[in-house]
Amino acid sequence: MGQFRSILCCLRTAAVAGLALSAPLAGQPLEERYREPGDWLSYDRDNTGRRYAPLTQIDRENVAGLAPKWVFQFDPPRRRAEATPLVRDGVMYFAVGGNQAVALDAVTGRVVWRFEYPGGNVQFVDRGLPFHENDPDRGRGLGLWERYLFFTTLDCHLVALDRRSGGQLWRRPAGPEGQACFGAAGAPILAKGHVLTGGMGGDTGRIRGYLDALDAETGERAWRFYTVPEPGSPGSETWPETGAWQAGGGATWTSGTYDPDLDLVYWPTGNPGPLVFDGRDRKGDNLYTASLLALRPSTGELAWHFQFMPHDLHDWDGNQTPVLVDADWEGQPRKLLLQANRNGFYYVLDRETGDFLLGAPFAKQNWWAGFSDSGRPERKPEAVPSPTGAYVCPDIDGGTNWQSPAFHPGTELLYVVARDACGLFYPDRHKIDHREPGAQHFLRAITLRTGAVQWEIPLVVKEDREVTFAGALATAGGLVFFGSRDGDFMAADAATGELLWHFYTGGPIRASPMTYAAGGRQFVAITTQGGVFAFGLPD
Repeated sequence: MGQFRSILCCLRTAAVAGLALSAPLAGQPLEERYREPGDWLSYDRDNTGRRYAPLTQIDRENVAGLAPKWVFQFDPPRRRAEATPLVRDGVMYFAVGGNQAVALDAVTGRVVWRFEYPGGNVQFVDRGLPFHENDPDRGRGLGLWERYLFFTTLDCHLVALDRRSGGQLWRRPAGPEGQACFGAAGAPILAKGHVLTGGMGGDTGRIRGYLDALDAETGERAWRFYTVPEPGSPGSETWPETGAWQAGGGATWTSGTYDPDLDLVYWPTGNPGPLVFDGRDRKGDNLYTASLLALRPSTGELAWHFQFMPHDLHDWDGNQTPVLVDADWEGQPRKLLLQANRNGFYYVLDRETGDFLLGAPFAKQNWWAGFSDSGRPERKPEAVPSPTGAYVCPDIDGGTNWQSPAFHPGTELLYVVARDACGLFYPDRHKIDHREPGAQHFLRAITLRTGAVQWEIPLVVKEDREVTFAGALATAGGLVFFGSRDGDFMAADAATGELLWHFYTGGPIRASPMTYAAGGRQFVAITTQGGVFAFGLPD
Protein backbone atom coordinates (compact mmCIF):
# COMPACT_ATOMS: atom_id res chain seq x y z
CA MET A 1 0.00 0.00 0.00
CA GLY A 2 2.86 2.41 0.84
CA GLN A 3 4.42 1.79 -2.57
CA PHE A 4 1.16 2.68 -4.29
CA ARG A 5 0.72 5.87 -2.24
CA SER A 6 4.25 7.10 -2.97
CA ILE A 7 3.75 6.68 -6.71
CA LEU A 8 0.29 8.26 -6.57
CA CYS A 9 1.56 11.27 -4.59
CA CYS A 10 4.22 12.10 -7.14
CA LEU A 11 2.23 11.40 -10.28
CA ARG A 12 -1.08 13.04 -9.38
CA THR A 13 0.42 16.53 -9.05
CA ALA A 14 2.51 16.17 -12.21
CA ALA A 15 -0.01 14.32 -14.35
CA VAL A 16 -0.84 17.17 -16.71
CA ALA A 17 1.94 19.63 -15.94
CA GLY A 18 3.16 21.24 -19.13
CA LEU A 19 0.52 19.57 -21.27
CA ALA A 20 -1.65 21.51 -23.71
CA LEU A 21 -5.27 20.41 -23.49
CA SER A 22 -8.21 20.97 -25.77
CA ALA A 23 -11.32 22.69 -24.42
CA PRO A 24 -14.07 20.46 -22.95
CA LEU A 25 -16.64 19.35 -25.48
CA ALA A 26 -19.79 21.36 -24.90
CA GLY A 27 -22.98 19.37 -24.82
CA GLN A 28 -21.36 15.93 -24.95
CA PRO A 29 -22.91 13.44 -22.47
CA LEU A 30 -19.71 13.06 -20.44
CA GLU A 31 -19.85 11.85 -16.85
CA GLU A 32 -17.93 14.04 -14.39
CA ARG A 33 -15.46 11.28 -13.51
CA TYR A 34 -14.20 11.23 -17.10
CA ARG A 35 -13.34 14.93 -17.26
CA GLU A 36 -9.74 14.51 -16.04
CA PRO A 37 -7.95 14.74 -19.43
CA GLY A 38 -4.91 12.68 -18.48
CA ASP A 39 -6.85 9.62 -17.30
CA TRP A 40 -8.24 6.71 -19.31
CA LEU A 41 -10.89 5.16 -17.08
CA SER A 42 -12.89 2.84 -19.33
CA TYR A 43 -12.28 0.53 -22.28
CA ASP A 44 -13.12 3.34 -24.73
CA ARG A 45 -11.77 6.03 -22.31
CA ASP A 46 -15.18 7.36 -21.24
CA ASN A 47 -18.90 6.61 -21.46
CA THR A 48 -19.33 7.84 -25.08
CA GLY A 49 -17.37 5.17 -26.98
CA ARG A 50 -15.57 7.83 -29.02
CA ARG A 51 -12.00 6.87 -28.05
CA TYR A 52 -11.08 10.54 -28.23
CA ALA A 53 -8.59 12.10 -25.81
CA PRO A 54 -8.21 15.90 -25.34
CA LEU A 55 -4.39 15.76 -25.05
CA THR A 56 -2.27 17.79 -27.46
CA GLN A 57 1.37 17.40 -26.38
CA ILE A 58 1.82 14.80 -29.14
CA ASP A 59 0.62 16.38 -32.38
CA ARG A 60 1.03 16.33 -36.14
CA GLU A 61 4.23 18.37 -35.99
CA ASN A 62 6.17 16.21 -33.50
CA VAL A 63 4.68 12.72 -33.73
CA ALA A 64 7.56 11.61 -35.96
CA GLY A 65 9.76 11.72 -32.85
CA LEU A 66 7.61 9.28 -30.88
CA ALA A 67 9.68 6.45 -29.36
CA PRO A 68 9.21 3.64 -26.82
CA LYS A 69 9.57 4.75 -23.20
CA TRP A 70 8.99 1.35 -21.62
CA VAL A 71 7.70 -2.13 -22.45
CA PHE A 72 5.98 -4.59 -20.13
CA GLN A 73 6.62 -8.04 -21.62
CA PHE A 74 4.20 -10.95 -21.35
CA ASP A 75 5.75 -14.25 -20.33
CA PRO A 76 4.80 -16.23 -22.29
CA PRO A 77 3.51 -14.11 -25.21
CA ARG A 78 -0.29 -13.95 -25.51
CA ARG A 79 -1.66 -15.04 -28.87
CA ARG A 80 -4.92 -13.09 -28.48
CA ALA A 81 -3.83 -10.12 -26.36
CA GLU A 82 -6.81 -7.78 -26.86
CA ALA A 83 -6.98 -5.67 -23.70
CA THR A 84 -6.81 -1.87 -23.55
CA PRO A 85 -5.04 -0.59 -20.40
CA LEU A 86 -6.69 1.87 -18.02
CA VAL A 87 -4.86 4.75 -16.30
CA ARG A 88 -5.84 6.75 -13.23
CA ASP A 89 -3.60 9.16 -11.32
CA GLY A 90 -0.47 7.91 -13.05
CA VAL A 91 -1.05 4.21 -12.43
CA MET A 92 -1.83 1.82 -15.30
CA TYR A 93 -4.11 -1.21 -14.88
CA PHE A 94 -4.62 -3.97 -17.40
CA ALA A 95 -5.75 -7.56 -17.77
CA VAL A 96 -3.54 -10.38 -19.02
CA GLY A 97 -5.68 -13.06 -20.58
CA GLY A 98 -8.73 -13.97 -18.56
CA ASN A 99 -7.06 -14.62 -15.22
CA GLN A 100 -4.57 -11.88 -14.30
CA ALA A 101 -4.57 -8.17 -13.50
CA VAL A 102 -1.48 -5.96 -13.23
CA ALA A 103 -0.84 -2.42 -11.97
CA LEU A 104 2.18 -0.45 -13.25
CA ASP A 105 3.77 2.93 -12.69
CA ALA A 106 2.53 4.58 -15.90
CA VAL A 107 5.74 6.64 -16.27
CA THR A 108 8.31 3.88 -15.85
CA GLY A 109 6.43 0.61 -16.36
CA ARG A 110 7.50 -0.63 -12.91
CA VAL A 111 5.14 -3.21 -11.39
CA VAL A 112 3.06 -1.92 -8.46
CA TRP A 113 1.10 -5.14 -7.89
CA ARG A 114 -0.09 -8.31 -9.61
CA PHE A 115 -3.23 -10.36 -9.08
CA GLU A 116 -3.75 -13.89 -10.36
CA TYR A 117 -7.24 -15.31 -10.21
CA PRO A 118 -7.19 -18.63 -8.31
CA GLY A 119 -9.54 -20.26 -10.83
CA GLY A 120 -7.55 -18.99 -13.77
CA ASN A 121 -6.68 -22.42 -15.15
CA VAL A 122 -10.30 -23.57 -15.34
CA GLN A 123 -11.36 -24.89 -18.72
CA PHE A 124 -14.55 -23.98 -20.54
CA VAL A 125 -17.53 -26.26 -20.02
CA ASP A 126 -17.54 -27.30 -23.68
CA ARG A 127 -14.23 -28.23 -25.33
CA GLY A 128 -15.80 -28.98 -28.72
CA LEU A 129 -16.58 -25.46 -29.86
CA PRO A 130 -17.05 -24.98 -33.61
CA PHE A 131 -15.56 -21.48 -33.74
CA HIS A 132 -13.02 -19.42 -31.83
CA GLU A 133 -14.87 -19.09 -28.51
CA ASN A 134 -12.61 -21.54 -26.68
CA ASP A 135 -9.53 -19.33 -26.15
CA PRO A 136 -7.98 -18.74 -22.73
CA ASP A 137 -6.44 -15.40 -23.73
CA ARG A 138 -9.68 -13.62 -24.55
CA GLY A 139 -10.51 -10.55 -22.51
CA ARG A 140 -10.44 -6.89 -23.52
CA GLY A 141 -9.78 -5.27 -20.20
CA LEU A 142 -11.02 -3.99 -16.89
CA GLY A 143 -13.72 -1.75 -15.52
CA LEU A 144 -12.80 0.97 -13.00
CA TRP A 145 -14.95 2.85 -10.47
CA GLU A 146 -13.65 4.71 -7.41
CA ARG A 147 -11.51 2.19 -5.44
CA TYR A 148 -12.72 -0.81 -7.46
CA LEU A 149 -11.32 -2.65 -10.47
CA PHE A 150 -13.54 -5.25 -12.16
CA PHE A 151 -12.74 -8.07 -14.52
CA THR A 152 -14.53 -11.10 -15.88
CA THR A 153 -13.03 -14.56 -15.65
CA LEU A 154 -12.86 -17.68 -17.78
CA ASP A 155 -15.19 -19.50 -15.39
CA CYS A 156 -17.94 -16.88 -15.74
CA HIS A 157 -17.40 -14.82 -12.61
CA LEU A 158 -17.02 -11.10 -12.02
CA VAL A 159 -14.20 -10.17 -9.64
CA ALA A 160 -13.75 -6.86 -7.84
CA LEU A 161 -10.24 -5.80 -6.76
CA ASP A 162 -9.00 -2.94 -4.62
CA ARG A 163 -7.14 -0.85 -7.19
CA ARG A 164 -4.70 0.39 -4.52
CA SER A 165 -3.49 -3.02 -3.36
CA GLY A 166 -4.71 -5.56 -5.90
CA GLY A 167 -6.54 -7.48 -3.18
CA GLN A 168 -9.78 -9.27 -4.03
CA LEU A 169 -12.86 -7.59 -2.55
CA TRP A 170 -15.56 -9.89 -3.88
CA ARG A 171 -16.29 -12.54 -6.49
CA ARG A 172 -19.72 -13.29 -7.92
CA PRO A 173 -21.11 -15.59 -10.65
CA ALA A 174 -21.97 -13.75 -13.86
CA GLY A 175 -24.38 -15.43 -16.23
CA PRO A 176 -27.48 -17.61 -16.01
CA GLU A 177 -27.40 -20.58 -13.68
CA GLY A 178 -27.35 -23.91 -15.47
CA GLN A 179 -26.19 -22.40 -18.77
CA ALA A 180 -22.91 -23.50 -20.33
CA CYS A 181 -20.01 -21.20 -19.46
CA PHE A 182 -18.05 -19.64 -22.30
CA GLY A 183 -16.47 -16.72 -20.46
CA ALA A 184 -16.71 -13.04 -21.33
CA ALA A 185 -14.54 -11.07 -23.71
CA GLY A 186 -15.88 -7.54 -23.30
CA ALA A 187 -14.59 -5.17 -20.63
CA PRO A 188 -17.18 -4.33 -17.93
CA ILE A 189 -18.62 -0.82 -17.91
CA LEU A 190 -20.05 1.20 -15.02
CA ALA A 191 -23.36 3.05 -14.93
CA LYS A 192 -25.43 4.25 -11.96
CA GLY A 193 -23.27 2.32 -9.49
CA HIS A 194 -23.75 -0.94 -11.39
CA VAL A 195 -21.18 -3.07 -13.18
CA LEU A 196 -22.55 -4.24 -16.54
CA THR A 197 -21.17 -7.34 -18.19
CA GLY A 198 -22.27 -9.88 -20.78
CA GLY A 199 -20.96 -13.16 -22.11
CA MET A 200 -19.77 -15.17 -25.12
CA GLY A 201 -21.03 -18.38 -26.68
CA GLY A 202 -23.39 -17.15 -29.40
CA ASP A 203 -21.75 -19.28 -32.09
CA THR A 204 -22.17 -22.49 -30.13
CA GLY A 205 -25.92 -22.96 -30.28
CA ARG A 206 -25.81 -23.45 -26.51
CA ILE A 207 -26.74 -20.12 -24.94
CA ARG A 208 -29.47 -17.56 -24.50
CA GLY A 209 -27.85 -14.14 -24.43
CA TYR A 210 -28.02 -11.91 -21.38
CA LEU A 211 -26.70 -8.72 -19.82
CA ASP A 212 -26.04 -8.67 -16.07
CA ALA A 213 -25.92 -5.62 -13.77
CA LEU A 214 -24.23 -6.11 -10.39
CA ASP A 215 -23.93 -3.65 -7.53
CA ALA A 216 -20.40 -2.24 -7.74
CA GLU A 217 -19.83 -2.25 -3.98
CA THR A 218 -21.36 -5.58 -3.00
CA GLY A 219 -21.51 -7.66 -6.16
CA GLU A 220 -25.17 -8.44 -5.66
CA ARG A 221 -27.07 -8.81 -8.91
CA ALA A 222 -29.41 -5.88 -9.52
CA TRP A 223 -31.00 -7.16 -12.72
CA ARG A 224 -30.56 -9.38 -15.75
CA PHE A 225 -31.84 -8.68 -19.25
CA TYR A 226 -32.19 -11.65 -21.61
CA THR A 227 -31.50 -10.74 -25.22
CA VAL A 228 -33.84 -13.53 -26.37
CA PRO A 229 -37.33 -13.12 -24.85
CA GLU A 230 -39.19 -16.04 -23.33
CA PRO A 231 -42.69 -16.92 -24.58
CA GLY A 232 -45.24 -14.26 -23.69
CA SER A 233 -42.66 -11.47 -23.38
CA PRO A 234 -42.43 -8.58 -25.85
CA GLY A 235 -40.47 -9.77 -28.87
CA SER A 236 -41.24 -13.46 -28.34
CA GLU A 237 -43.57 -13.38 -31.35
CA THR A 238 -40.43 -13.12 -33.53
CA TRP A 239 -39.49 -16.69 -32.59
CA PRO A 240 -41.31 -19.94 -33.44
CA GLU A 241 -43.07 -21.91 -30.72
CA THR A 242 -40.59 -24.76 -31.00
CA GLY A 243 -38.32 -23.74 -28.13
CA ALA A 244 -35.57 -22.38 -30.39
CA TRP A 245 -35.44 -19.27 -28.20
CA GLN A 246 -33.84 -21.26 -25.37
CA ALA A 247 -30.59 -21.42 -27.37
CA GLY A 248 -31.31 -18.31 -29.41
CA GLY A 249 -27.87 -16.70 -29.17
CA GLY A 250 -27.75 -12.92 -29.02
CA ALA A 251 -24.47 -12.97 -27.06
CA THR A 252 -23.33 -9.71 -25.46
CA TRP A 253 -19.60 -10.20 -25.97
CA THR A 254 -18.45 -6.60 -26.35
CA SER A 255 -18.88 -3.44 -24.25
CA GLY A 256 -21.64 -0.86 -24.33
CA THR A 257 -21.80 2.91 -23.83
CA TYR A 258 -23.86 5.20 -21.58
CA ASP A 259 -25.63 8.57 -21.84
CA PRO A 260 -26.01 9.97 -18.30
CA ASP A 261 -28.32 12.77 -19.48
CA LEU A 262 -30.82 10.36 -21.05
CA ASP A 263 -29.95 7.69 -18.47
CA LEU A 264 -29.66 5.04 -21.15
CA VAL A 265 -27.10 2.29 -21.64
CA TYR A 266 -26.56 1.18 -25.25
CA TRP A 267 -25.53 -2.45 -25.64
CA PRO A 268 -25.06 -4.39 -28.91
CA THR A 269 -25.96 -8.06 -29.36
CA GLY A 270 -24.72 -10.94 -31.48
CA ASN A 271 -26.04 -13.43 -34.01
CA PRO A 272 -29.01 -15.76 -33.48
CA GLY A 273 -28.80 -19.50 -32.97
CA PRO A 274 -28.77 -22.36 -32.86
CA LEU A 275 -27.84 -22.50 -36.58
CA VAL A 276 -26.82 -19.05 -37.77
CA PHE A 277 -26.60 -19.97 -41.49
CA ASP A 278 -29.79 -22.01 -41.57
CA GLY A 279 -32.85 -20.17 -40.28
CA ARG A 280 -35.53 -22.78 -41.07
CA ASP A 281 -35.96 -23.73 -37.41
CA ARG A 282 -36.14 -20.13 -36.15
CA LYS A 283 -38.51 -18.41 -38.56
CA GLY A 284 -39.08 -14.75 -37.73
CA ASP A 285 -36.93 -11.72 -36.97
CA ASN A 286 -35.37 -13.36 -33.89
CA LEU A 287 -35.33 -10.39 -31.52
CA TYR A 288 -33.18 -9.13 -29.91
CA THR A 289 -30.28 -10.67 -31.82
CA ALA A 290 -28.00 -8.63 -34.13
CA SER A 291 -29.48 -5.55 -32.47
CA LEU A 292 -28.78 -2.50 -30.34
CA LEU A 293 -30.55 -2.25 -26.98
CA ALA A 294 -31.23 0.97 -25.04
CA LEU A 295 -31.69 0.03 -21.38
CA ARG A 296 -32.26 1.86 -18.09
CA PRO A 297 -29.16 1.09 -15.98
CA SER A 298 -31.03 1.18 -12.67
CA THR A 299 -33.68 -1.39 -13.62
CA GLY A 300 -32.75 -3.09 -16.91
CA GLU A 301 -35.96 -1.77 -18.52
CA LEU A 302 -35.81 -1.74 -22.33
CA ALA A 303 -36.47 1.78 -23.65
CA TRP A 304 -36.04 0.93 -27.34
CA HIS A 305 -34.23 -1.40 -29.69
CA PHE A 306 -32.96 -1.32 -33.26
CA GLN A 307 -32.32 -4.55 -35.17
CA PHE A 308 -29.58 -4.28 -37.78
CA MET A 309 -30.10 -7.77 -39.25
CA PRO A 310 -33.54 -9.33 -38.73
CA HIS A 311 -33.24 -13.12 -39.05
CA ASP A 312 -29.47 -12.97 -39.53
CA LEU A 313 -28.10 -15.71 -41.80
CA HIS A 314 -24.47 -14.55 -42.13
CA ASP A 315 -23.10 -14.33 -38.57
CA TRP A 316 -23.11 -10.53 -38.81
CA ASP A 317 -23.24 -9.76 -35.11
CA GLY A 318 -24.23 -6.25 -34.09
CA ASN A 319 -21.38 -6.26 -31.54
CA GLN A 320 -19.67 -3.09 -32.69
CA THR A 321 -19.18 -0.04 -30.47
CA PRO A 322 -22.18 2.34 -30.21
CA VAL A 323 -20.57 5.82 -30.48
CA LEU A 324 -22.42 8.75 -28.87
CA VAL A 325 -22.14 12.13 -30.60
CA ASP A 326 -24.06 15.39 -30.17
CA ALA A 327 -24.19 17.27 -33.49
CA ASP A 328 -26.45 19.14 -35.86
CA TRP A 329 -28.53 16.89 -38.08
CA GLU A 330 -30.40 18.49 -40.96
CA GLY A 331 -30.06 21.88 -39.29
CA GLN A 332 -31.19 20.84 -35.81
CA PRO A 333 -29.13 19.77 -32.76
CA ARG A 334 -29.63 16.07 -32.16
CA LYS A 335 -28.36 13.31 -29.89
CA LEU A 336 -26.87 10.78 -32.30
CA LEU A 337 -25.58 7.25 -32.10
CA LEU A 338 -23.12 6.03 -34.75
CA GLN A 339 -22.21 2.45 -35.51
CA ALA A 340 -20.12 0.89 -38.27
CA ASN A 341 -21.76 -2.52 -38.46
CA ARG A 342 -20.34 -5.92 -39.35
CA ASN A 343 -22.81 -6.09 -42.27
CA GLY A 344 -20.76 -3.40 -44.05
CA PHE A 345 -23.08 -0.44 -43.36
CA TYR A 346 -22.59 2.73 -41.33
CA TYR A 347 -25.65 3.68 -39.26
CA VAL A 348 -26.79 6.90 -37.65
CA LEU A 349 -29.63 6.61 -35.11
CA ASP A 350 -31.36 9.08 -32.83
CA ARG A 351 -30.19 7.72 -29.49
CA GLU A 352 -33.12 9.19 -27.59
CA THR A 353 -35.77 7.39 -29.66
CA GLY A 354 -33.92 4.76 -31.69
CA ASP A 355 -35.14 6.32 -34.94
CA PHE A 356 -33.19 5.39 -38.07
CA LEU A 357 -31.55 8.41 -39.72
CA LEU A 358 -28.96 7.02 -42.13
CA GLY A 359 -27.52 3.80 -43.50
CA ALA A 360 -24.58 3.90 -45.94
CA PRO A 361 -22.08 1.25 -47.06
CA PHE A 362 -18.47 1.72 -45.92
CA ALA A 363 -17.15 -1.68 -47.06
CA LYS A 364 -17.65 -3.91 -50.08
CA GLN A 365 -21.16 -5.42 -50.09
CA ASN A 366 -23.50 -7.15 -52.55
CA TRP A 367 -26.33 -8.38 -50.30
CA TRP A 368 -28.38 -5.20 -49.78
CA ALA A 369 -31.48 -4.27 -51.78
CA GLY A 370 -32.59 -1.23 -49.76
CA PHE A 371 -33.82 0.10 -46.41
CA SER A 372 -37.36 0.73 -45.26
CA ASP A 373 -38.14 4.09 -43.62
CA SER A 374 -37.54 2.43 -40.24
CA GLY A 375 -34.13 1.10 -41.29
CA ARG A 376 -35.12 -2.51 -41.89
CA PRO A 377 -32.80 -3.92 -44.58
CA GLU A 378 -34.03 -5.86 -47.57
CA ARG A 379 -31.74 -8.77 -48.45
CA LYS A 380 -31.24 -9.89 -52.06
CA PRO A 381 -32.52 -13.45 -52.61
CA GLU A 382 -29.19 -14.59 -53.99
CA ALA A 383 -27.47 -13.63 -50.72
CA VAL A 384 -29.28 -16.37 -48.75
CA PRO A 385 -26.92 -19.29 -47.90
CA SER A 386 -27.42 -22.18 -50.33
CA PRO A 387 -26.17 -25.78 -50.67
CA THR A 388 -23.93 -24.71 -53.57
CA GLY A 389 -22.65 -21.66 -51.73
CA ALA A 390 -23.98 -18.10 -51.95
CA TYR A 391 -21.25 -15.63 -52.87
CA VAL A 392 -21.72 -12.73 -50.44
CA CYS A 393 -19.78 -9.62 -49.49
CA PRO A 394 -18.80 -9.05 -46.73
CA ASP A 395 -17.69 -12.49 -45.60
CA ILE A 396 -18.28 -14.06 -42.20
CA ASP A 397 -15.83 -11.68 -40.48
CA GLY A 398 -17.70 -8.66 -41.75
CA GLY A 399 -16.95 -5.20 -43.12
CA THR A 400 -15.56 -4.55 -39.64
CA ASN A 401 -15.66 -6.50 -36.40
CA TRP A 402 -15.37 -5.85 -32.66
CA GLN A 403 -12.29 -3.63 -32.98
CA SER A 404 -12.98 -0.14 -31.61
CA PRO A 405 -13.56 2.81 -33.90
CA ALA A 406 -12.70 6.38 -32.88
CA PHE A 407 -14.50 9.68 -33.46
CA HIS A 408 -12.81 13.09 -33.69
CA PRO A 409 -15.11 16.05 -32.91
CA GLY A 410 -12.86 18.42 -34.85
CA THR A 411 -12.91 16.52 -38.14
CA GLU A 412 -16.35 14.94 -37.54
CA LEU A 413 -14.94 11.69 -38.90
CA LEU A 414 -15.44 8.17 -37.58
CA TYR A 415 -12.27 6.09 -37.99
CA VAL A 416 -13.00 2.42 -38.63
CA VAL A 417 -10.76 -0.56 -39.35
CA ALA A 418 -12.62 -1.97 -42.35
CA ARG A 419 -12.41 -5.03 -44.62
CA ASP A 420 -13.33 -5.66 -48.23
CA ALA A 421 -13.88 -9.40 -48.37
CA CYS A 422 -16.33 -11.91 -49.85
CA GLY A 423 -17.03 -15.55 -49.21
CA LEU A 424 -19.31 -18.52 -49.82
CA PHE A 425 -22.15 -19.14 -47.38
CA TYR A 426 -23.75 -22.57 -46.94
CA PRO A 427 -26.64 -23.57 -44.67
CA ASP A 428 -24.61 -26.56 -43.46
CA ARG A 429 -23.21 -25.61 -40.06
CA HIS A 430 -20.18 -27.86 -40.60
CA LYS A 431 -18.96 -25.73 -43.50
CA ILE A 432 -17.59 -22.99 -41.27
CA ASP A 433 -14.92 -21.56 -43.59
CA HIS A 434 -16.86 -18.94 -45.52
CA ARG A 435 -13.89 -16.74 -46.40
CA GLU A 436 -11.95 -16.49 -49.61
CA PRO A 437 -8.34 -15.38 -49.97
CA GLY A 438 -7.62 -11.82 -50.98
CA ALA A 439 -9.33 -9.80 -48.25
CA GLN A 440 -8.20 -6.17 -48.17
CA HIS A 441 -7.94 -4.21 -44.94
CA PHE A 442 -8.09 -0.44 -44.41
CA LEU A 443 -8.37 2.31 -41.87
CA ARG A 444 -11.30 4.31 -43.26
CA ALA A 445 -12.48 7.78 -42.24
CA ILE A 446 -16.27 7.98 -42.50
CA THR A 447 -18.04 11.32 -42.75
CA LEU A 448 -20.55 11.86 -39.94
CA ARG A 449 -23.62 13.07 -41.88
CA THR A 450 -23.32 11.22 -45.19
CA GLY A 451 -21.40 8.03 -44.45
CA ALA A 452 -19.03 8.77 -47.34
CA VAL A 453 -15.47 7.49 -46.96
CA GLN A 454 -13.31 10.63 -46.94
CA TRP A 455 -9.96 8.83 -47.00
CA GLU A 456 -8.47 5.41 -46.36
CA ILE A 457 -5.12 3.84 -45.52
CA PRO A 458 -4.44 0.29 -46.75
CA LEU A 459 -3.22 -2.12 -44.06
CA VAL A 460 -0.80 -4.97 -44.68
CA VAL A 461 -1.80 -8.42 -43.46
CA LYS A 462 0.75 -11.20 -43.80
CA GLU A 463 -1.70 -13.98 -44.59
CA ASP A 464 -4.63 -13.69 -46.96
CA ARG A 465 -7.10 -15.07 -44.43
CA GLU A 466 -5.90 -13.15 -41.38
CA VAL A 467 -8.35 -10.60 -40.01
CA THR A 468 -7.24 -7.20 -38.74
CA PHE A 469 -8.76 -6.65 -35.31
CA ALA A 470 -6.68 -3.71 -34.03
CA GLY A 471 -8.75 -0.59 -33.32
CA ALA A 472 -8.24 3.18 -33.44
CA LEU A 473 -7.65 6.23 -31.19
CA ALA A 474 -8.22 9.94 -31.97
CA THR A 475 -6.54 12.82 -30.13
CA ALA A 476 -6.84 16.59 -29.91
CA GLY A 477 -3.33 16.73 -31.36
CA GLY A 478 -4.92 16.12 -34.74
CA LEU A 479 -3.93 12.46 -34.87
CA VAL A 480 -5.47 9.06 -35.28
CA PHE A 481 -3.49 6.04 -34.01
CA PHE A 482 -4.10 2.48 -35.18
CA GLY A 483 -2.39 -0.88 -35.59
CA SER A 484 -2.36 -3.89 -37.86
CA ARG A 485 -1.96 -7.61 -37.47
CA ASP A 486 1.53 -7.53 -38.97
CA GLY A 487 2.72 -5.64 -35.87
CA ASP A 488 2.92 -2.06 -37.15
CA PHE A 489 1.65 0.67 -34.82
CA MET A 490 0.91 3.88 -36.77
CA ALA A 491 -0.26 7.49 -36.56
CA ALA A 492 -1.91 9.54 -39.31
CA ASP A 493 -3.20 13.08 -39.76
CA ALA A 494 -6.80 12.88 -38.55
CA ALA A 495 -8.03 15.28 -41.24
CA THR A 496 -6.18 14.04 -44.32
CA GLY A 497 -5.07 10.47 -43.62
CA GLU A 498 -1.42 11.30 -44.28
CA LEU A 499 0.70 8.66 -42.57
CA LEU A 500 3.07 10.45 -40.17
CA TRP A 501 4.70 7.75 -37.99
CA HIS A 502 4.99 4.02 -37.54
CA PHE A 503 6.78 1.59 -35.25
CA TYR A 504 7.14 -2.15 -35.74
CA THR A 505 6.33 -3.85 -32.42
CA GLY A 506 7.51 -7.31 -33.44
CA GLY A 507 4.23 -9.13 -32.85
CA PRO A 508 0.61 -9.09 -34.02
CA ILE A 509 -1.63 -6.32 -32.71
CA ARG A 510 -5.21 -7.26 -31.88
CA ALA A 511 -5.94 -4.54 -29.33
CA SER A 512 -7.04 -0.91 -29.55
CA PRO A 513 -4.64 1.90 -28.51
CA MET A 514 -5.05 4.46 -25.74
CA THR A 515 -3.30 7.61 -24.49
CA TYR A 516 -2.78 9.19 -21.08
CA ALA A 517 -0.80 11.85 -19.19
CA ALA A 518 1.58 11.11 -16.30
CA GLY A 519 4.69 12.75 -14.93
CA GLY A 520 4.16 15.87 -17.05
CA ARG A 521 4.10 14.11 -20.40
CA GLN A 522 1.68 12.41 -22.76
CA PHE A 523 2.07 8.73 -23.56
CA VAL A 524 0.42 6.50 -26.16
CA ALA A 525 0.12 2.79 -25.35
CA ILE A 526 -0.79 -0.36 -27.25
CA THR A 527 -1.09 -4.01 -26.22
CA THR A 528 0.55 -6.54 -28.55
CA GLN A 529 1.15 -10.26 -28.54
CA GLY A 530 4.43 -9.60 -26.73
CA GLY A 531 3.31 -7.07 -24.12
CA VAL A 532 2.32 -3.46 -23.49
CA PHE A 533 4.32 -0.71 -25.26
CA ALA A 534 4.25 2.90 -23.99
CA PHE A 535 5.49 5.63 -26.35
CA GLY A 536 6.40 9.26 -25.66
CA LEU A 537 8.32 12.20 -27.09
CA PRO A 538 12.07 12.67 -26.48
CA ASP A 539 13.06 14.10 -23.08
